[in-house]
Amino acid sequence: MGWTMYSEGWELYPYFQNNFDRINVDSFWEEMDAVGAPDVSNILYIRAIWTAFEPEEGKYAWESDPNFIKLVEGAQKRKLKLAFRIFHDSRDMVQQATPEYVFEAGASFKKVIGKTGELKTPYYDDPVFQEKFDRFLTAFAKKFDNPDLVDFIDAYGLGRWGEGHGVLLKNKENYHQVVDWITTSYAERFQKILPVLNVSFADYKYTNPLAFDRYQFLPRRDGLGSFWFSKQDQEILNSLFPQNAFIGEACYWLTSPTGDTLKNRSFEQDKQYHFKSFKSTFPAALNDALNFHSNTMDLRVPLECKYWIEELPDLVQKFITHGGYRFYPSQLSVTQNGNTLTIAHQWNNLGVGILPNKHPNWNQKYQVAFALFNEAGSLKKKWISKKAEPSDWLKDIPGKYSETFNLSDVPENTYQLAVAIVDTSSDDQPGIQLAVDQKRLNDKGWVQIGMLPINQKNKKE
Repeated sequence: MGWTMYSEGWELYPYFQNNFDRINVDSFWEEMDAVGAPDVSNILYIRAIWTAFEPEEGKYAWESDPNFIKLVEGAQKRKLKLAFRIFHDSRDMVQQATPEYVFEAGASFKKVIGKTGELKTPYYDDPVFQEKFDRFLTAFAKKFDNPDLVDFIDAYGLGRWGEGHGVLLKNKENYHQVVDWITTSYAERFQKILPVLNVSFADYKYTNPLAFDRYQFLPRRDGLGSFWFSKQDQEILNSLFPQNAFIGEACYWLTSPTGDTLKNRSFEQDKQYHFKSFKSTFPAALNDALNFHSNTMDLRVPLECKYWIEELPDLVQKFITHGGYRFYPSQLSVTQNGNTLTIAHQWNNLGVGILPNKHPNWNQKYQVAFALFNEAGSLKKKWISKKAEPSDWLKDIPGKYSETFNLSDVPENTYQLAVAIVDTSSDDQPGIQLAVDQKRLNDKGWVQIGMLPINQKNKKE
């Protein structure tokens, strides 16, 4: 959740390293750090062609490519989660998107014109292509189906830029089979991190039943704040919320590997907003992100990060404050009656988004918990709420609960009562940062509520 930095794969493609001095991983992190992008971001989204991840059969970038390894380690060093999109279509690419070994094995293809000449793009309904990609995806999932490392995976990758545009098929009747295959392939292999899929009205008749309904994929949509974000797309997102959290992105007005597009006037093509300057595109994109409940928004590549942070810092802060989910306990009262502790608690969501806690891959792992700490700061008792469900908390619709907990095994003492949203898949450690004054946290990440004396006279033997 939150602001997302992008690697568009340029730092991983030999073409750029061979032709430009500053398109490499070292420069990427240097430029991002120079404007403080990691300080306001939560995610590094690596969107690259399949060949960048597996240039030769069984030769994986995370094991053999120093640039890829350095990019991932840089994110970990800066406490950024990763996200991925892997795509296979060579159109608009500087090198072939699908590894050559796939075609040598017999996968059929179409010759297309990329940015450096003629390249190959596979037919997605070819069984050899599907077999080879499945094999790669198994290895990729073994490494990256890890919620401690990765936030989400773009579980589609078909067509241009992996966004479902111009999906190449030998037989158009196979479209359903291809969507069924690719979504199932991802869903079966990634069972811990969140799968997302590009919303497109063009293929929604397939993706809705096969991905959003069947596997509860999260919708992802770029083009926010532009005429590309159609009324049909907006209706789809409204129909999916609040069951499916939204991964939002702005339109690609400025994206450039060389940093020379301040002269770019492509935003003038917009038929809805009629932008007069690049700067005017940002509020439009941010408004769409907030109005359609987005959990993420893109600072994007170094050039755009620099522009957002230096020119429009108030908008950067606005999404930090209002984007995604931002929980805090707005009311809490405690009553002891004998061996029973009754806690009434209310939770508010300051953000426009939702916590996708009910997604099968998370399986409601985030839960409200209360705890008692002694004077030494040791955890002596913990209770998990059986009523509160964080994914139900929407902006302006608080969650209100009252529940009782047993004190019979709690020794007489004065304790610090604390609360947290814990990750039950990670030893019940606090897993969601709450929107409270950080001074109220103890050294274990729990929010301190107040001192609570447990007296023998108040307890029934």
